[in-house]
Amino acid sequence: MTSTSAVDRQILSQAARLLVRLNSAHASAADHAAGERWREQSDTHRRAWVLAQQLRHETGTPPADGGPALREDAGSAGVSTGRRRALKTLSWLAIAAPAGWLASRLPWRTWSADFRTATGELHDVLLADGSQITLGSASAINVAFEPNVRRIHLLAGEIMVRPVSDVRGPAGAATTATPLLVQTAEGAVEARGAQFSVRQRDGFTRVAAFRGDALATPAEGSALMLTQGQWCRLTRDGIAAPQALDPREAMWTRGLLYANDMRIADLVDELARYHAGVLRYADDVADLRVSGIYQLTDTDATLALLQRTYPIRLRSITPYWTLVEALDSARI
Repeated sequence: MTSTSAVDRQILSQAARLLVRLNSAHASAADHAAGERWREQSDTHRRAWVLAQQLRHETGTPPADGGPALREDAGSAGVSTGRRRALKTLSWLAIAAPAGWLASRLPWRTWSADFRTATGELHDVLLADGSQITLGSASAINVAFEPNVRRIHLLAGEIMVRPVSDVRGPAGAATTATPLLVQTAEGAVEARGAQFSVRQRDGFTRVAAFRGDALATPAEGSALMLTQGQWCRLTRDGIAAPQALDPREAMWTRGLLYANDMRIADLVDELARYHAGVLRYADDVADLRVSGIYQLTDTDATLALLQRTYPIRLRSITPYWTLVEALDSARI
């Protein structure tokens, strides 16, 4: 049987080859129609397409959409330097998908994790010791119970942890459990209470203590005991001063986002974690303040509600690329 990792790599390679072909000056209407059919085969195909687009976007060129916008250079003899660079990157991806370079750029580890969620999915896990873990969107963990420690390695995303403080021994008697640690790229968080969350961000870890305390230890710095009702930002070499935590933040475990005078830029960033495809905001709307309780697991409904409630509009650059902008923005 072909492994999941091998299938994912094969589909990603297909997405790259398809995107290269559709970005060529000779792509036909039939090619674009075939691309659309390929993408709609499954969620895996759609995720692979988005990943390939993101790699293209990193080169500084506009996103592709599998439609007329892809044919921006059709019929022209010249191709921009940026576009040539994008095509070269994608061609490399199409040929060498299993290579180490790609493995470092794409989430192979999360695809083979012990527990993981897709974009927009929430999942509750009951560990062997009775501890409960809620995985947020696009999250992944590995679990290892060792003689002296229960370790959860957060590979990506966000988890809510409800650890058990005692376990049953061979005779049925309660004994003190070994320490439960959540390991991230920046350090470790040890459970000292009944409920805490850990979120892996780009370059730092966010830790929040909802019930009881949590001990945060950076890879190269002093530990900090986070008390109930606090959150902190953990980096490899230190911990920022703790801040007050709104307990309603825990609503994400039920698929809800509480916003109280939140910048729409921050709201869109949160929704983007649950949204299939690329979701961005324009500078002209970034500082608009919003309040309410919004659905995370139905981002289309939330975006439609925001559009009805606030002076914003949604502009679909492609079926998988949406921009939130001010209502009076001039169309490009």
